[in-house]
Amino acid sequence: MRYLIYLILAISTSLNAGSIQKWTDENGNVHYGDAPPVKTKSEDVRVLSAPSNPGKALPRLNSSDDSGEAENGNAADNKQGVSDEQASRICESARADMDIINNSIRIKLQEPDGNVRYLNESEIAERKAASQAEVNQFCK
Repeated sequence: MRYLIYLILAISTSLNAGSIQKWTDENGNVHYGDAPPVKTKSEDVRVLSAPSNPGKALPRLNSSDDSGEAENGNAADNKQGVSDEQASRICESARADMDIINNSIRIKLQEPDGNVRYLNESEIAERKAASQAEVNQFCK
């Protein structure tokens, strides 16, 4: 009987959870919160929950970031044209990517059109090999 009471309490508190409101103030600034000012017109905002295993993003390797990839790709091909500061940044980024690759089950990639997809095993292996090559080349 006690568990039934706990279950009813848990359900009733989640049903009574507040909603997120969106409103615009007199200066045209948009605000979000659970309690808009009195006499202000507001609208409910639908909040989507996060996926249970969202994966980790590799921002440096996103295909929408062509400038970063090109810079790192050129640097990997030609270390002579890279300053010590650039080599240090490439090394840090490559080590961070290796940490994400080694410690993640799934890895996200944002496409240029804004869609997000997950890398398959062969793509992860390619990214891992490229990051490892940068670690070997630019980390002292």
